[in-house]
Amino acid sequence: MILYSNGFNIFDSTGNYLDDGDTIVPTSYYNQYSGESLLSQSSIFLPMDSNKYYFVTPANSEGNLCFSCHNDVMLYSVIDMNANGGAGKVVKRMIPFAMNGQFRKTQMMACRHANGKDWWLLKQGGDSNTVYKFLFTQDSVYNMGYQEFIEPLWGTWDIYGQSTFNLQGDKYATSCDASGIWTGKIFLADFDRCYGILSNPKVITMPKAPQYNPNAPSDSERLTKGLAYSPNNKFLYVIGQFNIWQFDFADSSWYHVAGMDTTFMQFTHYEASYYGGDGKLYIGNFGGTSKQMSRIDNPDAKGAGCNFCPRCLRLDSLGIYAIATTPPCMPNYSLGAQECWPLSNQDITINHSTFNVYPNPVSNKLKIDNATMKKKTLYNAIGLLILTTNDDVIDVRNYPKGMYYIKCGDQTKRFIVD
Repeated sequence: MILYSNGFNIFDSTGNYLDDGDTIVPTSYYNQYSGESLLSQSSIFLPMDSNKYYFVTPANSEGNLCFSCHNDVMLYSVIDMNANGGAGKVVKRMIPFAMNGQFRKTQMMACRHANGKDWWLLKQGGDSNTVYKFLFTQDSVYNMGYQEFIEPLWGTWDIYGQSTFNLQGDKYATSCDASGIWTGKIFLADFDRCYGILSNPKVITMPKAPQYNPNAPSDSERLTKGLAYSPNNKFLYVIGQFNIWQFDFADSSWYHVAGMDTTFMQFTHYEASYYGGDGKLYIGNFGGTSKQMSRIDNPDAKGAGCNFCPRCLRLDSLGIYAIATTPPCMPNYSLGAQECWPLSNQDITINHSTFNVYPNPVSNKLKIDNATMKKKTLYNAIGLLILTTNDDVIDVRNYPKGMYYIKCGDQTKRFIVD
């Protein structure tokens, strides 16, 4: 273990506060929640090159403590694990990268950019299905806007729920049903790791559950706590309060994986779910003092073959004093690069270009020859579209220094802003 957090503080591998890692959210917010977050997906570590990490925390600048008060600010801190002789240090604290927003307390997940180095961070906002998108690069954080979808409407309560990507990073799912609504809606979409675009949206509805709170309507079980794609992408696991379901994408059927294994009063609710390094799916608990997590041993198998194992990760048997609530909020850190223009086949397109750009490097205005009044598209080094124009002179004085690509027709040129 390198680092861990309770959402409001950052600790080192020995369990002590990381240097300057205490109270990493606004003090009023920290005090309202007694110095720790009990909610899923309320913080995340994003590793970068040179042994540095971003640590992301949504927060409420007013310190509001209520079930229906959304967060209004997104913060990041930077950790340099080279500092203090390798012990690490927070070198930038609580930098706002989105303010005056409506961000849900849960439903935040990251996915590697297609370049294999940077990160897309997706955060659900407000009561409607609005997905905010941010790009974390090696030295900057970019607000990439949002996409808004008609369904589902999440409601004001946001203390439950989970967003997730499949292991390949090309599919996204999220759900967070509020108390009193209980629609059981789950939002699905394809995700483009090159450009951070959600497409082909779809909404599915979890079935009514056979086991639920006997003092509440049966629809109350349609309050989703967690989601996870199977590694082979054939199934989606949907975690409710008292029931676990498997959705089969091939025939849109539902299989009831598990319900309560004790009485309602004694049962600790199921929580969010994440994959471990062993390929098994781990499911935490919400509330209570359970010292065990449940597990799905064969998540690629249909029906009973998935092998649900109740409370099979037993921290008490290891002599560990801990409560097994939510598994760590971890993206797929091992996801590598994939090809996407202009990062692919660069040598071929660049070396055979029939137009010229100069000066190169350039610090003022870039001139293009042999492409008079043709459409030109300008991209930065990680493939983000910067400009589309028919002009033959481009003013680059306000562009950050670095490598860029300009495309005209099926030809590409690389140049440097100095």
